[in-house]
Amino acid sequence: MIRELGHIPLFILLVFGSSACEIDQKEILPEDGFLKIYNHPEEQLAYYPESVVELPGGGYVFLSAVKDENDEVEYPYTNLVRTSASGEVSWSLDNDWRAPASKLMLINGTVGFVAMNQQFDAYLILVNPATGDVTEQHNLEMTMPLYAHMDSQGRLVVLGYDFVTRSSWISQYNGSYQVQRSNKLPVNTDLEYLVQRHLNKTGQDYPFFIGEYRNAPASGYSVNCFYNYTLRTVFLDQASLSATGDIYSFQTEEGISSVIQKSASLFGVTSYYEGNNYIMPAAEIDVNSSSNIKDLPADPLYELTYRAEVIAGNLVLDTASYCLFVSQTNDNSLVIYQYEDGTDVLINTLYREFDQVVVVNDVIQTADKGIAILGGIYILGKYQRPFLVKMTQDPFLPEEE
Repeated sequence: MIRELGHIPLFILLVFGSSACEIDQKEILPEDGFLKIYNHPEEQLAYYPESVVELPGGGYVFLSAVKDENDEVEYPYTNLVRTSASGEVSWSLDNDWRAPASKLMLINGTVGFVAMNQQFDAYLILVNPATGDVTEQHNLEMTMPLYAHMDSQGRLVVLGYDFVTRSSWISQYNGSYQVQRSNKLPVNTDLEYLVQRHLNKTGQDYPFFIGEYRNAPASGYSVNCFYNYTLRTVFLDQASLSATGDIYSFQTEEGISSVIQKSASLFGVTSYYEGNNYIMPAAEIDVNSSSNIKDLPADPLYELTYRAEVIAGNLVLDTASYCLFVSQTNDNSLVIYQYEDGTDVLINTLYREFDQVVVVNDVIQTADKGIAILGGIYILGKYQRPFLVKMTQDPFLPEEE
């Protein structure tokens, strides 16, 4: 069913200092880093970046969902772009897989992602990073995929929504991409319309995600999904996929935006309520019990945008490890909060200013121990396009006394 539109130069790098976007590259970037904004001449296209991965030989591939206002299909199609190590476009490819909502994954020399066909069936698609050609596709026996993750054991884990049983659907797959185990969490109300609007980019963008935690002797997944009337973070045993605990909120109007384990029962958490954002840099969480998000003491982050997307991740340097929370502010800046890994101590806050509205979508640590940030920018306030920022490790190193 794939409709490859070919290896056409979909993107041109935005010229800095032009009237289109007054961004001073030298002013906002550290030495040896880069900022690339990938523009497209077609005004009716809106790009929603999803994920970025660094290739073993250097360079990046990033994934976007593309909404075409003239398309007869309401769900966005898939765009993949490969760049050099300095962010220059090597190839760009569109195809007819719809509503990609996945972390990009390196799988046996290919780049993989999860999306759906026009019948809502979820597929894993494998792409040759040298050419962009699709090499394999695997039916995942699931509908409406909302997030996909490759766990530390190399197993694919996918979150979807079953509109027949009105359930959130989590499946774990073996090396042949066959269902190894699966669990359906009852929503107990019909949220298909909200899920559809999330997937077709016409409604609220919910922070669905899958993470991992290790609490000896057991390991598990932290899954942000609809469950029992609300948006919840559900803790699932990795061996059985059975739910052991959760953090619940008020229906779908508030929820957790990111979770990362720091040590044992200590987690870093961000959340939103009534549009405001909050952070719990070191919250004690029992993954074997159910708790109310309001019982977790939190500090407000008033500078972040309404219901801001927040990406949490680890930064491992030679001297120490840190926890990063990356988001966007009301004054069009990227912001990075750098915390000590095992405590609630804020080490550093970094900003990168833009003249246009920006949104953060993914953050990865790079081979040189810096980071790469994938996001979206509204050129001239209306044209949604992807950007890629590369930062070295230097801003994150502790200052010498």
